[in-house]
Amino acid sequence: MPRAALVANPDRPNVGPVLKEVLQGLAHRGWEAVVDAVALERLGVDAPVLNWDRPDASLVVTLGGDGTLLSAVRRLNGRAVPVFGVNLGGLGFLTSTSVDGLWPRLEDALDGRAPQARRSTLAAEIVRDGKVRARHHALNDAVVHKGGGQRTLRLDLKVSGSALGPYLADGLILSTPTGSTGYNLSAGGPLVSPDTDVLVVTPICAHTLAVRPIVVAGERRIEVRLEKATEDVHLVMDGQVDEPIAVGDVVRVSRGDHEVTLAGVDTGGYYDRLREKLMWGGRADWGS
Repeated sequence: MPRAALVANPDRPNVGPVLKEVLQGLAHRGWEAVVDAVALERLGVDAPVLNWDRPDASLVVTLGGDGTLLSAVRRLNGRAVPVFGVNLGGLGFLTSTSVDGLWPRLEDALDGRAPQARRSTLAAEIVRDGKVRARHHALNDAVVHKGGGQRTLRLDLKVSGSALGPYLADGLILSTPTGSTGYNLSAGGPLVSPDTDVLVVTPICAHTLAVRPIVVAGERRIEVRLEKATEDVHLVMDGQVDEPIAVGDVVRVSRGDHEVTLAGVDTGGYYDRLREKLMWGGRADWGS
């Protein structure tokens, strides 16, 4: 019997009824389902618990938003299991469908007919005194940022050993093409088609007009050295994993060791999603 792993955000409105509907629909179609422990505890459903160490699933279905999908991807830890995201509110740029169109698209994913988009990841590691003290993967971005004070950071940036030089800023965003529609876009970085092999380097509030976002080839390695800071500094992966950084630490970012497969997401529909989700080119008075 094929198995699906279900991950739900308990804080989303109406997630409980949707989760029960998905469980019933999967059983009706001959699929076994396991559910993440947090959803089991808070939503009161009756199902076997999902073991993230051995998910043994042919498909992961997330109920929530982009954050729920990113959390599931992180916990899969490189396992080649397609992820099908159901958006229960908010932007949902990475998800495959809303609740209204759930079953036609989910049935295609269950039957293997749905399109699949393979997305690159990035790996970031913190090097202190020549030793790697932490290493994580991200589907969207790795962000170096300061705490809530007014002082800027002094960062020294290198691309594959070539120095771009030190500069002052509030931080730095290192993004995959998939993550270019997230924090990178909010900070003035470029939109990048997800089928390209690049990394995007976007400063956060740089204190000079000469420092601007830059797009580099995917095989390049980015090195960011924290040269000066008067408050806490952190490396944050996909907005979910937080590692402290000390002055003198180097953050090394490169293409990740694995890819992520998004089931039900058509790579060729990326530009349609820009118009629908981000209102690209949209104006209320365009007329016909």
